[in-house]
Amino acid sequence: MKASTAIGFAVIGLGIVIATAGTWIYQRSFGAFAASSPDAPVPLLTEARYPVEIVGAPEVPTVLTEARDYHGNATEIACSTCHSSRSPLPTQSGAELDSFHQGLVVQHGTISCLSCHNDENYDQLKLADGTTVEFSDAMQLCAQCHGPQYRDYQNGSHGGMNGYWDRSRGPRSRNACTVCHDAHAPAYPQLIPVFPPTDIVPPKGAPHAKH
Repeated sequence: MKASTAIGFAVIGLGIVIATAGTWIYQRSFGAFAASSPDAPVPLLTEARYPVEIVGAPEVPTVLTEARDYHGNATEIACSTCHSSRSPLPTQSGAELDSFHQGLVVQHGTISCLSCHNDENYDQLKLADGTTVEFSDAMQLCAQCHGPQYRDYQNGSHGGMNGYWDRSRGPRSRNACTVCHDAHAPAYPQLIPVFPPTDIVPPKGAPHAKH
């Protein structure tokens, strides 16, 4: 057999191998797409592999005292330190506080302190049905009355959401309610509008300032 004939058979054989391998790769990679209808819905990957971080979730609050530590810094105590030895007043509001928490501004509808605070454990909160809630989960408490805001929060249009919509591709972060809202006076204060800033660029035709 001549060398040219052998080379020809080798080239033909190599072409058959390449064509077979190409067909196999195509069927494995694109066969399902080619066989499907162009109008078929595209399935979305719904597996959430990345977490949602709640930024600024409140912790158990503490109160500054007049006592100092050995470094001279003011010491802090938990709310339950004092409230465990005092009987609660269910009707008391922030405006009636005259012996402690002076200066605390409460502008949150007609609710009293114990509408949110747990009178059996002041290091916790409570829902309207009496279910206890940790301070880190205070958003559950807010959602009871602020349903539309919580719905928008869940859908990403309230609360400053950042990150990925599709959590199969990356993480997501959201702000806790108390990052922007004071729990005792959640409404934003009204501001008096001011004049617009003076333009630092001199008007056309005005002499240039000396440098």
